[in-house]
Amino acid sequence: MNIIVVEDEPFIALDIETAIEALHHRVVGVADSKSSAIALARNTRCDAALIDIRLRDGFTGMDIAAIFREEFGIPFAFVTGNAEQVDPDRFHAVDVVPKPFNESQLAAVLARFETVAANRPK
Repeated sequence: MNIIVVEDEPFIALDIETAIEALHHRVVGVADSKSSAIALARNTRCDAALIDIRLRDGFTGMDIAAIFREEFGIPFAFVTGNAEQVDPDRFHAVDVVPKPFNESQLAAVLARFETVAANRPK
């Protein structure tokens, strides 16, 4: 699967990217703001996204998630240190992964993304 990572902390983004690649998926880009996330969604072939809810430009992860879902049909999960603040059902998220995370948590989310992709109309 091709994954967009929306994370403004470079070391955390690198940890996520490393875990995704270890699980035999590909990161098509890392965005650190709302505008860069939308540009990636527009300009890459992406199957899913992992989104932090709080970026340098504010609590925009939820805005990005809504745009990814409504405009691009991209399934997403939140990866955040503020997991208790997020109701995945309210935002139609596949899941919420709390920081700090481990590879098995990301593996479970990627498996859910594969299930969502398999159930999409062709």
